Amino acid sequence: MKRTLTLITCAAVCCAMMVSCKNAKTAEPTQEEIQAQKQALADSVLAQIDAIADEYFVVSESAFRIPEFKLSEEEKMVKPDYLLEPSFANTLVTKSQKVNAMAIYIVELAIRKIYDIPMDEAKEVIAKLAVELNHPVTFDDIVNLPRAERLKKEYDICKENGDLAYFWQFQYALVTEMSYILAHNPDLYFSKITEDQWRSFCIFVESKMSAIKKLAEYDEEMAQIIEFRNKYRVTDPSGEKERINHSIEIVKKFHIANKDKFIAKRNALLQ
Repeated sequence: MKRTLTLITCAAVCCAMMVSCKNAKTAEPTQEEIQAQKQALADSVLAQIDAIADEYFVVSESAFRIPEFKLSEEEKMVKPDYLLEPSFANTLVTKSQKVNAMAIYIVELAIRKIYDIPMDEAKEVIAKLAVELNHPVTFDDIVNLPRAERLKKEYDICKENGDLAYFWQFQYALVTEMSYILAHNPDLYFSKITEDQWRSFCIFVESKMSAIKKLAEYDEEMAQIIEFRNKYRVTDPSGEKERINHSIEIVKKFHIANKDKFIAKRNALLQ
């Protein structure tokens, strides 16, 4: 947890210095006291993130899964023209672009599966990006493990490596891509989602953002995600939090009305 702890404990040092400056009569904290403050803050923040993550894993099991969508032969005939070409991976430069692209390719692999579209090229790209990024789970894990089990495995490895920012950035890109997919054919996709699955998905998303907001207080990469979200945020007049109480029909209409915004948000992940 070196990177995460370093960022959090730096904040603790700043807090200690501010307290000292505000009251010149108070003796400066000793190194032992500073270290204790750093460790206490780090433990507190990570405990909060762990608790949010635990909720995230649990609710993920009841949220909808694209691979479980069953399409009729007639529905399969209209192939999606909005998937990211595998060759696009050759243009990726930064780690952030690669993390986001890998998440996109994984979601779109599910779309290829339900439409009976060849998946070999996409699988190769995902495997290549996984190696370049030292992704915390194998391709077989991504495809075969239950969602909650896979997420926990990813989280634990990222935490051990001190890079929880990687885990949450990846989750943010996954959800952004799912919204992008839903917006392209809401009539079809929302007919495959139950009200309960949608509510679980909303809780799933809210848990993710709670963790990102907390880490953003100490982590520059997470702060950038908050900035990105604020710039491209897609909300309805009743407020984003209220969407969990909307019917599938209302949510579908919302995605139809805001299709261009969902597309712009997803495409911005790759810039």
